[in-house]
Amino acid sequence: MLTDRIGAAEHALDERVAEQRRTATAREGDGLVDAPLPSEMLQPWEVWDRDLFDLEMIRVFARSWIWLGDTEDLRRPGDFITGRIGGQSVLVVKQRDGSVKGFLNNCRHRASGVAFDAAGNCGKAFACPYHAWTYGLDGTLLSIPDMNRMYGPDFPMHRYGLVPIRVHVAFDKLVFACLSHKAPSFEEWIAPLLPRYTAYRIGDYHRYHRELDEEYPFNWKAFVENSNDDYHVRFVHRRLNKVRKQMDTVVRFEGRTTSGYKPHSDAYDMSLGRTDLGEEDLRGSYAEFVYPNLTPLPYASQLIMVRADPIAPDRTRLFSRIYGLTDDLDLQERELVNLELTNKEDTDMVTVLMENLRSPFYRVGPPSAWEGRAQHMMRQIRLDVATPLAADEFDGPID
Repeated sequence: MLTDRIGAAEHALDERVAEQRRTATAREGDGLVDAPLPSEMLQPWEVWDRDLFDLEMIRVFARSWIWLGDTEDLRRPGDFITGRIGGQSVLVVKQRDGSVKGFLNNCRHRASGVAFDAAGNCGKAFACPYHAWTYGLDGTLLSIPDMNRMYGPDFPMHRYGLVPIRVHVAFDKLVFACLSHKAPSFEEWIAPLLPRYTAYRIGDYHRYHRELDEEYPFNWKAFVENSNDDYHVRFVHRRLNKVRKQMDTVVRFEGRTTSGYKPHSDAYDMSLGRTDLGEEDLRGSYAEFVYPNLTPLPYASQLIMVRADPIAPDRTRLFSRIYGLTDDLDLQERELVNLELTNKEDTDMVTVLMENLRSPFYRVGPPSAWEGRAQHMMRQIRLDVATPLAADEFDGPID
């Protein structure tokens, strides 16, 4: 059973991580840096430990909803997008009946993928380039070259289709997927944000003309902590102080979502003439987070999406897109350049932190009131890491 094998791997990783935790407070480096107050912020051993990273890929990412892309790449039967849920490659493909389905992006024979571009069209089927096993759009294994000679007539082809995963198209635009069969529905996952995101009518937004895609030398959780830190904004992004009332920031967190609201200055208008939203939405913006790795920044006229993909304990990919109402390419480019600069300001700072977290002597300080979102997310990550997957995590039908 797949669950049994994952369970054994989980157990072995869990033992090594537990041992690391037991010895973390007894390191020879203790004592140089005084820590008068306890802190639940990200600790040095949590960003460099390979066993912990591997356990996060199972216990955090395998049961989370992950943003993969959008429906602009899924218009015709055979259109597909690919992505990763933690360390697992996945794909979503448009069906002939207009629905979409998701699968692990692995041939069932060996470890090859069956789709290799970020987006494309597979025609009528996916063909593995290694040994040419071929799969239908619905994941059914259609053919194996020389099957009778290679396996004989009793080979159970019906049991070797692509492995299905849960997919949800949110707001008629954004494509999310989840490996777990037991995780809450997507609507439950983002429940605190759902009414407002529905009111934005994100389905009317369209993707701006280019995306941002870079890798950085830091742990994915270091960026999560930064994304949920409202304290740093007026210092690291001080160029934005003139357009935001930073001192009026409102910090909220609940479940697997967080939100930092910042009113705009009176002269700064991002509404593009909209009047159908509440005053808070029209006169300010949000820095939000959807567990475990997505930073949406919604405005009345656009939505910024920044996803932190874990690659290794010290390597993270940031993938960013902007969706909005404007067709003006100059305005789109201006917003994209601004996002590039914001990402650079954040990643430069996080890179400095990551390097200094190598120290065996450093101890992190307590969170401020405006770092409550970050503390909330660190707690959630640790809770998931400490909680094994259910024995039936992958059993039952795909909803």
